[in-house]
Amino acid sequence: MKVLILSYFFPPSNFVGGERTYAWSKYLSNDDIYPIIITRQWNDNQMDITSKVFNNQLEIEKTNKAEIHRLPYRQSLRDKLSLFPKLFIAQKALTFFELVFSNFYIGFLPYSNFYKHATKVLEKNPDIEAVIASGRPFQSFFIGYLLKKKFPHIHWIPDYRDEWNSHQQSNPSNFLSKFIKVLETKSERKWTSNATFFLSVSDYWVSSISKFINKEGITIKNGFEKTTYSYTQKTNPNKLVISYIGSLYEYQEIDTTIDAVKSLIRNNQYDIHFFFIGLNMMEDQEKRVSYLTRGYENNFTILPRMKKNELIEYYEKSDLLLVTAFKGVKGWYPVKLFEYYQTATPILLCPSDKGDMENFVLSTNCGYVADTKDGCIGLLNELFTRKRNGLAINTDKKQEVGEQFSRQYQTQLLAKTLLALK
Repeated sequence: MKVLILSYFFPPSNFVGGERTYAWSKYLSNDDIYPIIITRQWNDNQMDITSKVFNNQLEIEKTNKAEIHRLPYRQSLRDKLSLFPKLFIAQKALTFFELVFSNFYIGFLPYSNFYKHATKVLEKNPDIEAVIASGRPFQSFFIGYLLKKKFPHIHWIPDYRDEWNSHQQSNPSNFLSKFIKVLETKSERKWTSNATFFLSVSDYWVSSISKFINKEGITIKNGFEKTTYSYTQKTNPNKLVISYIGSLYEYQEIDTTIDAVKSLIRNNQYDIHFFFIGLNMMEDQEKRVSYLTRGYENNFTILPRMKKNELIEYYEKSDLLLVTAFKGVKGWYPVKLFEYYQTATPILLCPSDKGDMENFVLSTNCGYVADTKDGCIGLLNELFTRKRNGLAINTDKKQEVGEQFSRQYQTQLLAKTLLALK
């Protein structure tokens, strides 16, 4: 069986959005499914969308496992303006223009060449039975919708890595954003109207999206990649290192853990160091954390986003890796939850979502859960005591439970779903 997958994000770029489809490209062949991936050209470890690409030619890589088509990146005028901060207003205007008209005309998408190339691939491979478009960007669903109209025999399958207009925190606050939401709501329902079914990353989201677009959904989690990480107990019994890696959103209550740590430092003179890595991706959240940690700069360090190989140092020096609930958002499995799991360093979930994240941490026994400032203080006090007494603070993971969250296992579930279409 052949399947065509549209994935804007894909290695060698350094975006978590590409890891899901990358796993599919590695493991679908284990079940006799041959994936053909269409993506764009990226520089090695590229961490932004608009940079000039050095090798910007069409490349097609064929192996016995998969076929990868890397299309030239077309830098739009809006992307070029990102290099000139003083033209910020013009860039915003072009963004708004694109957001409006891309609901009606495929040519307004900066990556409309995906549609043209996908058409050629389908014409040359009439045995392709399914097309999956992985969103974000959600406008790639427009491409899937048009391909289904042009090639009625294919199964068209949208893949929701995130919720779109059914998102639980989707509350536009001004006229322009409300106008865009109205347009995109109509587009989402239209572009998925001829889909066979859709994919998403949790049961809760599948249920929510299904009600919104009136289509059946299948849960395929993001999962973790199996690695050879090993945990080593940190040698300093009087120091605790906590790291938070990745983006932070306004509805994540990071202040719960920060306030707990500050209280322990202030009242018990504990030596705690807290690393935030990658907050620079959202300037307002970097400012928020800087404000919350004023006066404790010796204990809190904010570092820019890093390449994966550079993060290993911080995984290894950390006693705990922090993940937080998303206030008002249910059914969320952040990718960092799985990335943390594969490092073998204990996870600290604070505050808890009282749902999927907590169930993951507790069922796999991969870390600790605290729901309040006082609960976090009590837990960290306990861990300090254990370290001082020479006891390990890592947990004995339930590997057999965790196995079902591996990317290879989740890809097997996808394969079964696709083979059932035959």
